[in-house]
Amino acid sequence: MTSTRFSGPMWSVRVAVTAVSAALLAAAGGLGTQAAAAPSPAEPSASEQAPQDLWTIPTAPADSATLIVAYSFGNRIPAGADSARTIGDPGPVNEALAAAVVATRGDRDLPVYAQTEIAQVLSSRYGMTDVVCIDPVRNADGTLVYLSTDGVAAQVAALRGAAIADDAAAVVAFADHQWRAIRTTARHGFRAFAPAGVAIPDQYDPQSGQLWTTSRLLYLPTDLLGRLALLK
Repeated sequence: MTSTRFSGPMWSVRVAVTAVSAALLAAAGGLGTQAAAAPSPAEPSASEQAPQDLWTIPTAPADSATLIVAYSFGNRIPAGADSARTIGDPGPVNEALAAAVVATRGDRDLPVYAQTEIAQVLSSRYGMTDVVCIDPVRNADGTLVYLSTDGVAAQVAALRGAAIADDAAAVVAFADHQWRAIRTTARHGFRAFAPAGVAIPDQYDPQSGQLWTTSRLLYLPTDLLGRLALLK
């Protein structure tokens, strides 16, 4: 069998990413686990967690929420579509996130703010007509401007206005993204938490149109850098 030598910058980057990710996974096996109990008023909020805590996720009962904020994770780009101009189909992960929103809301008439990929499922599959869809904006040439976690939280905060002072935001996000989604939401003035007892998706979609959301090895380095930035 003839051996093949891989070289060049892209190979080096992939090797480095894999090595860093493997080390992070080994060092933080409990990454993304939820707190065992809901925080009491005396316990720290998401924005007051200890600086070294990069994994504990604050939880509270779903029925204590006054609104839901749902962050999408990946997508499915239709064959032949231009990913720079196409938001994409929801895909299985966002379908699961939509189901988590439904479970969190229950039969209450809670405001729901959801990124496009989740909002599409809530509307088409669950018949929710009152979801506030958080869409990305476009450049003058029609290309999409990437909508970050912070960008979503900022839009929701702007829409809520003064109501933030009394808001309790149940944050629905992919398991490995949830810590950062909650902390970012809290940074914008919300009391933010994961809805206790609600199943949150944790299986990656290898066919996602966003490369970094196709596996944990590719996703974690980006997410952990984002977490560290939130501790500043």
